[in-house]
Amino acid sequence: MQAADHVAAMPTTEDNSPPYNDADYYGFVLTGLFGVIEDAEASECDPEGIALLVQARDLFWAEFQRRHPGAWDQKLPVG
Repeated sequence: MQAADHVAAMPTTEDNSPPYNDADYYGFVLTGLFGVIEDAEASECDPEGIALLVQARDLFWAEFQRRHPGAWDQKLPVG
């Protein structure tokens, strides 16, 4: 067995990852937006930019709730 044969037989990260669905991917996006908004607020970034991030979060949240009702019953933070 050559080294290249051994490497090709090793499982990849994708092989070991759980299967993700559309609701999971929306959760990843929303979690990222929540974090970016918190970081921007903590860093005292431009309030107009933060407002745009909040608007994007709210749009994704509304779409997520339409497509996956009850999948993630977390209340949006005030702001």
